This record gives sequence, C-alpha cells and structure tokens, in this order.
Amino acid sequence: MAKISLAGFKDPVRRPRYIIWTGVVVLLLAAFVIVALGVTSSYWFCANACHAVQDDTITAYDNSSHSKISCMACHMPVNADPITFVLHKAKALGELYLTARGLYEIPLNGESEVALEFDQKNCTQCHSENREITASPGIIIDHKVHDENEVTCTLCHNRVAHNEEGIEFINVDPASDELNKGHVSFMSMTACFRCHGLEKDAKAPGACAKCHPADFQLKPSSHLAKDFYPVKHAEMAKDAMAEVKAAAGEGAEGEAPAEESKEGTESSSLGVEAAAASGGAENPWAEEMPKVEAVNYCSTCHLDTFCSNCHGMEMPHPASFKEPKKADDPAGHPALSKTKAAKCDLCHQTKKTNFLFCNNCHHGSASKWTYDPKVAWGTQHAKAVSKNGVTGCLEKCHQKKFCLDCHTAKKPVPTSHKAADWMRKPKDALGGHADSFKAQPDACAICHGENAPNKNKFCFDCHKLEVPHPQDFKKFHSKTGKAQPVVCANCHTFKELCSDCHHKGAVDGKPWISVHGGIVNTGGATSCFEKCHKQDYCVTCHTSRKVVPASHKANGWTRRAAIATPALHPAAFNKAADSCSYCHGAGTAKDNKFCMGCHKLEMPHPTGYGPPKDAKPVADNGGAHAQGFKDNKLNRAVCTNCHVQAACDSCHHQYTAAERWVIAHPTTVKKSGADGCFDCHKETFCSYCHVRQAAKILGN
Repeated sequence: MAKISLAGFKDPVRRPRYIIWTGVVVLLLAAFVIVALGVTSSYWFCANACHAVQDDTITAYDNSSHSKISCMACHMPVNADPITFVLHKAKALGELYLTARGLYEIPLNGESEVALEFDQKNCTQCHSENREITASPGIIIDHKVHDENEVTCTLCHNRVAHNEEGIEFINVDPASDELNKGHVSFMSMTACFRCHGLEKDAKAPGACAKCHPADFQLKPSSHLAKDFYPVKHAEMAKDAMAEVKAAAGEGAEGEAPAEESKEGTESSSLGVEAAAASGGAENPWAEEMPKVEAVNYCSTCHLDTFCSNCHGMEMPHPASFKEPKKADDPAGHPALSKTKAAKCDLCHQTKKTNFLFCNNCHHGSASKWTYDPKVAWGTQHAKAVSKNGVTGCLEKCHQKKFCLDCHTAKKPVPTSHKAADWMRKPKDALGGHADSFKAQPDACAICHGENAPNKNKFCFDCHKLEVPHPQDFKKFHSKTGKAQPVVCANCHTFKELCSDCHHKGAVDGKPWISVHGGIVNTGGATSCFEKCHKQDYCVTCHTSRKVVPASHKANGWTRRAAIATPALHPAAFNKAADSCSYCHGAGTAKDNKFCMGCHKLEMPHPTGYGPPKDAKPVADNGGAHAQGFKDNKLNRAVCTNCHVQAACDSCHHQYTAAERWVIAHPTTVKKSGADGCFDCHKETFCSYCHVRQAAKILGN
C-alpha cells in the first residue's frame, strides 16, 4: 500500500518545490470543481445530460413561464453555503447509477402532486411584495391572506415551473402501452376547494364573491348549452361522481377501495410533500387535505342539498329508492312517482315520451323482457306476461288488484282465451287453459280467485267434479260417467278417450271400432269379457251393423284357392276358437250347428276317412268317403264345398301338376297304359267322358 511521505516538506532543499506543486494541484482541483459545479448547474446539463431521459419534464419546463430561470434558482436553497451546494451535488451524483441502469422515474417525481421540494423562500426571493401580481381574468386572489394563514406557494402553484398543459407524455414503460398521465395541476377551482367550501365549517370561504368580481360570468360554458338541462347536467354530475370514486379507489358501482401498497400510500400523501415544500415545517392546510380528484366539481358551486332540493328527493337515488323492499314504501320510487310525478318528469320526461323511461326499465332491462318503445306497453304487455308470467309484476310494483281493476275497467279478454283450443283440445281432455294454469297459476288467480281448481269456486262451477281427479276416481268413474255423461263430455269431447284407456293396443285419435279387429284377431277377445263386455255384446254389435270381420273377406277364407293352399278359416279357428264362438256358437266343428250346416261332414275328417297314406288307388280302398259315395250319403257338391277338382285328382291319380288331370292324363295313359285306370273306373267311363268332352267342343 502506497504511503504519503512528508519528507520533502521537511527537507529545506526540496520544500519549495513541494509547496509549489502542491499549490498547483490544489488550484487545478479547485478549478475542476468550480467548472464542474457550474456545468452541472446549467440548463444544458440538466436538460441534455441528467434529465434527458425524462424529456416530458424538460418539455414541461420549457413550456412554463420560468423557462428562462436557472434550475438551481428553485432546486437549491436560497443563499446556500458552498458545503450545502457540494452536498447537493454529491447526492445527485449518487443517482447517476439509477440513470445509467434505466431505473429512473417516469414521470419525474411522480409520487408527488406538488413535485417540488424547496423552501418557501425559493419563491419569495423573486416574488416579493414589490412585484406586481397579475391574476387570471375573473379571479380575485389575496396572496397576503394566504401567506398569513401559512398557505405555501406550492399548495396552489404546483406546476408553475413545469407546465404540462398541451404536451405529449411518453410511456411509463417503453415495453408497454401505458402512458404517463402527468401531474395534477392545482390551478383549478376543484383544487381551491380542497380548502375552500360552501359549508359553514369550511376551512376557507367558498362564496363566489370572495374570488370572482361582480361582472364575472359564474355559469360555466357547459351550463349554457341548449341541451344542458335536463340531459347534459345529469351526465356531468355522473362523470364528476365517477372521478371522485376513482380517486377514492372505488369502482363504478362503489366497490371498496383496493389495498394500497406502502409506496402508493406515500406517493399519494399530499401533506408530506407540502410539508417538504414549506421547508420541512408542518403545514396545517396540508394535513388531511384531499386530492384534487376527490373534490366533486359540482360541489364548488352547489351544496349537497342543492340536487335534493331541486329534485324533491335524495339525489343521486339510493339503492333503497330504486328497489324498495315493499312496493308501497313511501321512500321508494313507486310511491314517490305517484305523489311527486311532476318532479320525476323534470328529468325523465315521462309524459313527453309516453313513459319511455319507466317502461325501458320496468318492462325492459329490469324485468329482462323485450320492450319495443314504438308500441304502447298496454298493447304488448299481454305477450310478455304470457311468456314470462306475472311474478315479476307482482313482486316489484303491482298488486293483483291492479291487474283485476284494469281488466275489469277495459274488459279485455286475454288473447290466449280466444284460442280455439282454449277450453278443450280436439284430441286431449286438457284444453289450453289447463296448460296455462299449470304454468302460471298466479296469473289465473288474478281474475278467477286463489286456491287449486278442486277448491276454487270458478273452476268447480264449470267442471262439477274435483279436478284434477283424485287417485281413487278410476274406481268409481264408470258409475259417474253413466250417471252424468254430460259432465264428463264437458272436458272429454273425443270418443276415443274411453277406448284409448280401456282397450290395450288402441291407437290415439282413431276410433276403437276401426282398429279392434286386428287386436282381437291377434290376441283374442278374452280380456274384453273379463273386464267389461258379455259375449252377446259382440254379436249384437256385429249383427246390428251387419259387419263381417275383415279376415272373412280375404281370398281363400272359406274354400281353398288351390290344392296347396288350405282355406284360412280353419287356421283362425284353431288359433282363437273362442272368437269364432261369439257369432257361430260354441263347440267343435263336428258338433257345432253352424259348422255342420256348411260342411255337412265331421270336420276335420276323422282318421280312415280317406285311403291310407301312399296307398295305391283301387276301387275298394277309398276309405269312409268312398263308402259314402256308394251309399249316396256323399256327393261331389259336398266335397267341392271345400275341395277343388285337383284335390281328387292328386289322390286318385297320384300326381302333382299345375294343369288339370283331364288335360294331363293322355300323356300318362300313353306312357303307362290305361290298365291302372280300371282299378277305379269301368271301361265305359273313358268313352263316356270322351264323348261328353267332344260334345262340349262341338257345341252339342
């Protein structure tokens, strides 16, 4: 480590040289410090070197009335000694690191609305009592009174040296789109009313004559606009209140202010900065002084009671006014709209717009209905009520009597009641009125009274029976229906009602009589007689109507259509013999009079009635039916009642062919001879048949 040696100063020979060089170094160092202090105190250094990165601040300075005044004149204590001056520069030198690293503030001193930290003397060194003060036109200002009451300069003139009016601010963060909004200027009426006020206990008077001359136009230009009343003034009042809420950290609907960080709390504390601006002394005016944005612009001229006195009610309307718990609450708007309708009309122009304001809310947004302002509500409300019900009407504004009185006076019948199916539907016992009651019983109760239909006189007078029917009604409804058919028909107008319930497989909307045949044919009629009908019921109905079952009309029902196709009625008998018995009598085919009257023979034929299976046809091997022919008990007419000729041929001639045997037999005879024929026929049979056929051909 290098050591400083003072040996040269002790040596008489070298001492003069050491003194001279030491003096030179001191002089050079002093010269550097003096030059450096001068350069760093110049506008060039402040604007182009130190604060070049905060060009909005420099622009604001250039835009002010103090642009020709040295920066040090305000930012350094008045008549500061060299040590204070050097310490100030040393402090600023320590901030060089922040500037080089890009950690500087934008905007400069953004946490302070006052933005300057200097003693009151920094202003009064120029702005003394000898300087003529020129206030803005229409403003009366007594600086002496303010000074006597310790109102420091920067509590009002906070942006006098850095005028930010009309400049474009740069981004707070170059990587984002957030812009620097600048500082709030205290040279405004709302800023004055941080101290001044119209209230009796205000810190400073707020009467117009205290600050404005007699010839001053007190009304702002906005108030002179043609449409300021009644529309624009309300919008201005809302905007002013929104700014106050935003300053307090509340949302548009008055949410609780967000929790502030320590830094945010310090940056919004005007009292701290104001105290610093007054040289560190406590400023009684700055203590608990509100933000400029927290002062309602309207309150600078009007007391809080001004709006309420004019409107005749609390303004702005509280939540309890807009949505009272009870419709008849005297403090709620439904009641007040009746007693102070003229006051409501001042703002809402209800009469002029045919109650558009009221309807837009009550019958539109608030009720979540669709309101057409071009159509009178009285015309469109029926559709809205039918769709949404009357609950919204009765819960918020109206009582049931209101609806009843209106309908009674104007005698309108709801559109729904005029529908063709309102009382009854063509294929349903329940008409449209029943559906409406299920959906909106409260709506029906307005005109027809409370209680369920079974206890409501209006309903009971029409239905005559308990409706809806009780659970045990089915047990005795048949008796009721027979005793009072007109009562049942009052609702159950379609004939299929009984059929659809009583007859399994019935088709809704179709008469049972048209479909019961197919159901009975497939499942029998047993269930019919088990529950309701007697067997003679079917016979009586079919006989009186002369109705033949559809199955009986089928081709081949009575007789075979071909040898390979049996008749259809035996199969039907085998499947559902009881169905046949209703018309044709009970018993089997052999002892049933109807069957025997047609067949003449025991049916089906007993065993041995014909030849044995696969037996060769011979004259004496025909079984009982051959003997019947010999005894003249059987003839061809009886057989052909069921069988076609091919049935005889297929057995007697042992062949199966599509053509008749009389046509096919010549080929067989030629091939096998006629000897086999004479096992049954006599020799003369052939000649007899041939002659007969020839006679037919010749027409004899």
